[in-house]
Amino acid sequence: MSNKVKKPQNRKNTVRVSGQETLEILMEYITAAVMAVMCVAVSFYAKDGYNQIGNAKFAAYRMVTAVGFSVFLAAGAVLLSVRLCGRRRMQESFAANFSGYIKEKLSVTDFCVLAYLLFSTLSVAAGGFYEDALWGSFGWNMGWMSQLSFVLIYVAVSRFGKYYRVILTVLCGSAMVVFLIAVLHRMLVDPIGFYEGLNGSQMAQFLSTMGQATWYASYLVVALPVGVAVFLFADKTGWRVLGGIYTAVGFVSLVTQNSDSAYFALAGFMLVFFCICIKRRETLNRFVEVCTLFFAAGKMMHFLMQIHPNPDLEYDFITELILNGRTTWVLLGLCLVLCLFLYGRRNRPYQAVRMQWVGRAVLFAAALVLVAVVGLIVLQSKGVLSDGLGGALSAVSYFNWNDAWGNGRGRIWSFAVRVFGGESVLHKLFGVGPDCFSSYVEAVHGEEAYLLWGDKILTNAHNEWLTALINTGIFGALSYIGFFVTAVRRYLRAWQQDYLLVGTAASAVSYMAYNFFCYQQVCCTPFVFLMLGVGEYILREKRGQA
Repeated sequence: MSNKVKKPQNRKNTVRVSGQETLEILMEYITAAVMAVMCVAVSFYAKDGYNQIGNAKFAAYRMVTAVGFSVFLAAGAVLLSVRLCGRRRMQESFAANFSGYIKEKLSVTDFCVLAYLLFSTLSVAAGGFYEDALWGSFGWNMGWMSQLSFVLIYVAVSRFGKYYRVILTVLCGSAMVVFLIAVLHRMLVDPIGFYEGLNGSQMAQFLSTMGQATWYASYLVVALPVGVAVFLFADKTGWRVLGGIYTAVGFVSLVTQNSDSAYFALAGFMLVFFCICIKRRETLNRFVEVCTLFFAAGKMMHFLMQIHPNPDLEYDFITELILNGRTTWVLLGLCLVLCLFLYGRRNRPYQAVRMQWVGRAVLFAAALVLVAVVGLIVLQSKGVLSDGLGGALSAVSYFNWNDAWGNGRGRIWSFAVRVFGGESVLHKLFGVGPDCFSSYVEAVHGEEAYLLWGDKILTNAHNEWLTALINTGIFGALSYIGFFVTAVRRYLRAWQQDYLLVGTAASAVSYMAYNFFCYQQVCCTPFVFLMLGVGEYILREKRGQA
C-alpha cells in the first residue's frame, strides 16, 4: 500500500476553472442565440412592405447585434481577464504571456480580419467625414459600426460557434421560405401581401422579403451553397434529401431572379464544388446530379411562369438563355446522359489521381475563358477586331464596353478609377472612410458626378473590391481581400475534416464573384462573415483549440 497522501484540492483553482467553463458555455449560447435571431430578423423583417425595406432590415439587424453583442462583449471581457490572469500566474511576464496567447490563438485569417478593422478605423480619421463614416450613407448603412459588427460576427462564431449546425439550420430554414416566396412572386402569386398596390414594372424589380431583386440575389448566392454542400457530401440519406430539396428550390429561384451577376456567383461556387467532388466517384456523380437539377429548374420555370406571366418583366441575357434558350435543353440532355453513364460505371475502379488532373484542367480552362472574354471586350472596345468577329460580338451586350455596359457599370467603374487616381497619397493608402464614397465624391468630384448622374447620389462603385479600395485605401482593401482568400484556401485544404468547410468556402467565393458587380449590404454581408466564422470554428475544433 502506498504511503503517499493525496493533496487536498485547491478550492480556488476549482472555482476558477468552473467559472471559466461556465463563461465559455454562456458565450456559446449567446452566440447561437444572436446569430439565429439575426438570420430570422434580416430574412423576414419589413416595416412597411417594400417601402424603405433596406433601412427597416438594417434597423432590425442593428437592434439584434447591439443588444446581443453588448452582452457578448461583457461576458467576453470577464472571460478574457480570467484566462489571462490564470496564464499570468504561470509566467513571469504578462507581456510575454499576452504575446504568446495571441500567437497561439490567431490564424492568418484572423490577422486579416483584425487588420481590416484597424484600417477601417484609420480610414475614418484619414477621410475626415466622421459623422458619415459612423453609420454610412442613408439606405446603405455600411459605415464603421457595421464593419465592426461584421468583424464581431466572425470573432464570435469562430471562437464560440459550438452550435454552428443549429445556426446554419436556422439560416437555411429561413432561406428556404424566402426562396419559395420569391418563386411564387415570379408567378405573380403573393402570399405575404407585399405586391399590393404595385404595378407590373415594380413587381418585376422586387422579390420576396428582401426587396430589390439584386439585394435578393445577394442573399440567395450566400445562403444557397450551404444546402448544395449538404446534398453533395452528407452521408445520411435524410440530410441528403433535405439538401436536395433546398438545392432544387434555390435553383428554381436563382433562374428567375433576373440578375446576371448571380450566374457569375453560381459559376464561382460550382467550380469550388467541382474541384472537391472530382476526387471521389460518389461525389462526382452527385455533382452531375446538381448540374442536372439546375438546368431542369430552368426548364420547369419556363412552363410555370407561363401561368401568370408578368409582361413588364424583361429578362437579362443569361436568364433569357436559361429559361427559353435551346442550348440549355441540350445541356440538360447531356447532364442526364452523363448521370446515367457515371451510374453505370459505379462499380469500376476510379482513377482519382487522373481525375484530379481533369479538375486542374477545368480550372485552367475557366481561367483561360475569363482572360479571353476580358481580352475580347478590350479589343472590341478599341475597334481592332475583324468585321466578322466584331459584328458577331456586338450582338452580345457584354462584349461592348461603354458607359452603359453592365447596366451602367461601365460609366461607374471608369469614374471610380478616376476618383482613386486623383486621390492624395494619404487617401490612396488609408481611404476616405467606410461607406464615405458618396461623401467624398460630393466634396471633391461633385460637378463631374452631377454631369454624369444629375441629382442621383452614387453611393458606391458597384464593385465591392473597388469600393473597398476607395473607402479603406490600399491597406484596407488588401486586408479585406486577404480575409476571404486565406479563409477559402485554408478551408478547402482541410475539407475532409468536415464537408461544411467546402460549403463555407463556396459561399465566400460566391459572394466574391457576385459582389464584383455589386456591394456590401445588410442582406448578404453579415451572412458571409457568419459563414467564414463557421469555417474557422470547425478548423479550431479539429485542432482542439475551440
